[in-house]
Amino acid sequence: MTNSFRIKSVFLLTFTTALLTLPLTTNAKSQKIVTKLIHRDSIFSPFYNLDDGIEDRALRILKNSNSRFAHLKAKAKRNLVLDYYDDDDDDSGAKIYQANLLANYGHLFVVNISIGQPPIPQLLYMDTGSTLPWIQCKQCTKCLKQQGPVYDPSSSSTYNDLPCGDDSCGDFPGVNVSCGELNNCIYRIQYMDKSLSKGRIGTEQIIFETPDEGKVAVRDVVFGCGEENNMSVRGLGVGVFGLGYSNFVINLGLVFSYCIGSVRDPQYGFNGLTFGDDSSVEGYSTPFEVIEGTYYITLEGISVGQERLDISPDVFKRTRKGGGAVIDSGSELTYLPEVAFNLLKSKVSSILNGFLRQRVFENAQHMLCYEGDLSRDLYGFPATTFHFSEGADLVLETESLFAQDTKDVFCVAVSHLNNATTQPSIIGILAQQYYNVAYDLGAKRIYFQRIDCELLYD
Repeated sequence: MTNSFRIKSVFLLTFTTALLTLPLTTNAKSQKIVTKLIHRDSIFSPFYNLDDGIEDRALRILKNSNSRFAHLKAKAKRNLVLDYYDDDDDDSGAKIYQANLLANYGHLFVVNISIGQPPIPQLLYMDTGSTLPWIQCKQCTKCLKQQGPVYDPSSSSTYNDLPCGDDSCGDFPGVNVSCGELNNCIYRIQYMDKSLSKGRIGTEQIIFETPDEGKVAVRDVVFGCGEENNMSVRGLGVGVFGLGYSNFVINLGLVFSYCIGSVRDPQYGFNGLTFGDDSSVEGYSTPFEVIEGTYYITLEGISVGQERLDISPDVFKRTRKGGGAVIDSGSELTYLPEVAFNLLKSKVSSILNGFLRQRVFENAQHMLCYEGDLSRDLYGFPATTFHFSEGADLVLETESLFAQDTKDVFCVAVSHLNNATTQPSIIGILAQQYYNVAYDLGAKRIYFQRIDCELLYD
């Protein structure tokens, strides 16, 4: 077997949520803004649990990814229904409207910002499938338990309510927006598990730390101020940093990118997020299509080593009935149509069955699992490549294709779709490890640059 892969050593990076007291520079869209991303299960996360073992994290991955898949499936279903209803006020469309938004499982990376004047530090979950950024506000009547200070818009000199007549009021696909009694915009987000966030929409200043330990203030950012928040899972954050296609992300610059290193290493500290028109975009690129703020790309085939699997590109094609492929920051697993999943599963089996014992993992009986340790027993396993339109490739080495589920069992980190005709394929974050993934919003292209994130954010 060829194409062996070794993970480079990384250094422990200390992190603090406190904002450095250094001079502010006001933002320009062209300015490059870089900030660290914190994985939910890393030692830098306030949610890190020292007592969690491999099995705890693996079960959480499965639950997260399955809930995230349910969200994207429902969102795709809503998109199809709206294709048939031109009138957004139609009762049928309205009934389906609240079914599309993200489940509160599926959040993986935290963005560290400060908001308001004086600035209040906040940790928000990065989500490429959500268009409206929101945080919990102090005036909440239904509140979530929050670590750290709660933002109070009445104490900020830079906060303003967004009036109903403002164009930005309705510029958040997938979000239910209405007009309040004070002629201000009101949002409501209903999650798949019946969790809820509701509040007013306003504009505010947010602050990012820069690589040189300075600070950049981005003014008049439109965001949701959550006043009724009810989440079924406690202690996993109180806000979302939405990177779905909307004026919010465009106003931060026409280019943004995230670089993801080792998701499994709790001490890895070089995951990062970059904004700004001057941000560099390198690597192979493929066009994307925006549907309800979600980024769809065209998956054309899969190779294992030098062998291209016999999968027709039509299997991944998006049609009026649905399908297509979503690149997503919220799901760890990848989901493929059953035809593609079975061929990939068969190829992996043909390589490993003569060397390792296959085993059914009780929490993922439909997945392909083996007894062993992936870092030891998969040394030399051939790389798997996802081929996208116009020649862009995403290469998955062993830690991107497989996941250690117990101390002695690992599985292919790919699941199957029940109905590929209506359900979108999902390219999860494990498949995006060791890449800087850049979104050029002006050209509507996504770039895949294989790189050690430490080189970008150290």
